[in-house]
Amino acid sequence: MKVLFLALDINLDRQRGDAIHTRELARFLAARGHLVDLVTAPAKAAIGLDGVCSHTRPAASDWKQLRFCARLALSSGSEVVYERRSSPKIAFAVSRLAGIPFVVEINGSDQEVELQGRRVSTVSRPVRRWARTRMMRRAARVVAVTAPLAAEVQCSYGLQSARLKVVQNGVDTKQFAPLDKRVARLRLNLPSESPLILFVGNLAPWQGIEDLFRALPVALTDAPTLRAIVIGDGSARSALNRLATDLGVQDSVQFTGLVPHETVPLYIGAADVCIATSSREMNERVGRSPLKLYEYMACGRPVIATDVPGVRQVILDSAAGILVSPEDPMALGKAISGLLANPNRARAMGDCGRRYAVDECSWVRTSERVEAVLLEAVRD
Repeated sequence: MKVLFLALDINLDRQRGDAIHTRELARFLAARGHLVDLVTAPAKAAIGLDGVCSHTRPAASDWKQLRFCARLALSSGSEVVYERRSSPKIAFAVSRLAGIPFVVEINGSDQEVELQGRRVSTVSRPVRRWARTRMMRRAARVVAVTAPLAAEVQCSYGLQSARLKVVQNGVDTKQFAPLDKRVARLRLNLPSESPLILFVGNLAPWQGIEDLFRALPVALTDAPTLRAIVIGDGSARSALNRLATDLGVQDSVQFTGLVPHETVPLYIGAADVCIATSSREMNERVGRSPLKLYEYMACGRPVIATDVPGVRQVILDSAAGILVSPEDPMALGKAISGLLANPNRARAMGDCGRRYAVDECSWVRTSERVEAVLLEAVRD
């Protein structure tokens, strides 16, 4: 199958979840034998992906982007367009011009898109909603990463349930695999004996990482040498630094900033417990499917996660960790202390998580599910 994959707002050279998701999905679809033309935003450095024909969209107007993508679809003989965007205007137009179906992937709410600093249309809200509804109803299929998000999209645009598909995010289970903790710490020059907890992700409002910082005084009572490592960067970084100082835990927190994605498994391997917090306001309604959750599990480390849709079902089905209520630092701190004090339980959770990640959450499985959606769209 010849797939035109549009991720027009994504810079592949960034160490962010959206770029990682795009790279991995394109790469694994190509590995399944499909011809993938991937079009992304201009980047500072070229990113080569095995088996994928990568293209950079014009930096100019939507019209020039449309002309570029339509010409590519026609010259490549594309059979379907797959666009990762909440407003699939380019996929819609290419579909009409090339006479091929298009599939839309919705990976988060509009509020999250705006908070990420992506361009927001200046068209009036009623006009924008009318146009988007028309485009979504023309989509052959709509893919959402959680069931609540799919339900919201269905209700918002009046879509038939059969055209909505839920496909969670994934993980490369070969790259993210269990490591010897002592070896990982030695390579990273981390303390060999101190308890280590880890958070990986964009430091943004919807991550709820403030809960982790407020939980540290509780956890430090039982484990005074505990260190929390925070991998990532984002708009909340300065506020988190101030919060750590205000709470008096700044000496127990290590901000690494952004690290290459291929280095993340080493940090996970060095950790005793991994954290996947989420804010209540941003995530209780539509849920989450965070890459970090699957990466932690694939590396065989126990997870403490905020109880929000999407995450909840994975933790319950896998037995890979503990769920805590949103915005409950006391419960989070006690959960951290409990797992650090019971390494056998933590190890058993990590083993369960690894098995579940391999069986259910790999990019192999995710790409199979997306492939099935694309084939349905082409055959309709």
